[in-house]
Amino acid sequence: MIGPQQPVVDISVAGSPAGVFLGKELKRFVYRDVHHGEVDDIRFTLADGQGLWRSDWGIDEGTEVSAVMGYGGLLGLRVPCGLYAVDETEASGDGGGDVATFKALSAFTSKELRTERSAAYDQMTLAGIVRKVADRHQLKVVGEIPDLSFDRISQNKQSDLAFLTRMAEDWGCYFSVKGDQLVFTRREVIEQAAPVRTFDLIAGDPITRYTFRKSTHKLYAKAVARYLHPIRKTVLSAEVEDPRVPSGDTLKLDDRVETQAHAERYCIARLASENDEIATGRITTVGDPLLLAGQVVALGPGYGRYAGRWLITMARHLFSADGYTTSINLKLVG
Repeated sequence: MIGPQQPVVDISVAGSPAGVFLGKELKRFVYRDVHHGEVDDIRFTLADGQGLWRSDWGIDEGTEVSAVMGYGGLLGLRVPCGLYAVDETEASGDGGGDVATFKALSAFTSKELRTERSAAYDQMTLAGIVRKVADRHQLKVVGEIPDLSFDRISQNKQSDLAFLTRMAEDWGCYFSVKGDQLVFTRREVIEQAAPVRTFDLIAGDPITRYTFRKSTHKLYAKAVARYLHPIRKTVLSAEVEDPRVPSGDTLKLDDRVETQAHAERYCIARLASENDEIATGRITTVGDPLLLAGQVVALGPGYGRYAGRWLITMARHLFSADGYTTSINLKLVG
């Protein structure tokens, strides 16, 4: 059982230990770990009774910070949160004292990655396009990328972050930046992974709060793709149904595709992406550093119709005077 151990957070500033300790100088620490198309961030609040952290000697915007979170002791599990760049600072105070708060985004998610650009990718594979974008930002590509080739893919006034998110959703993948790695991989690789934790409504289970919801409202029962290729003068079409939605609207797709195989994969991918919200949930549990975005957890039979395999789409690790808790957002994957 993880809970009884002492929570710890080690923060480094510009490569050196900050020398702040949870429950003393460090009043609050939040690590938000996201799975697809967003950016990880951390936020921490420091006691500032002497004015050190709000002075010119304090932490400025752009300063690199890193953190390791978990539990202390020889058997304590600790997980690195990554490297971040401070992009927001705040000073505040009241009768309870003065504090300084800092928010930082993943240092490898540079401003250039979030800057709009236009580009054309001619005679390239999907893997080649991903690698070209990764090379622009000195990132290493990780993941299993579908074997797809294109005559041309256009990036029109989109940031590289938004462009790769769109490419992932169009072709059945997930995308994120973790540290110096650009993760781009087929959905099924993530969704079919073994669960890192199994929860059930039994004595001793670490969950303190949960909410689950299933709904087919505003979801699609099927998708139909149809595109008239202007050069080949042929109609490329595909149709796929989602058996989880017994009745609903039809998702009509008329976007450009180059081959019949493209039409079929695009149709499947877009329907899956549009119907991602069919079953969602949120769990709060005793702090667990292994609960990270992109991991799968299992719910046991005590959860009834909600039993199954769920993907963590966002994990929020909160350390404060009240202890350490982990909250995870989930979607059903099996």
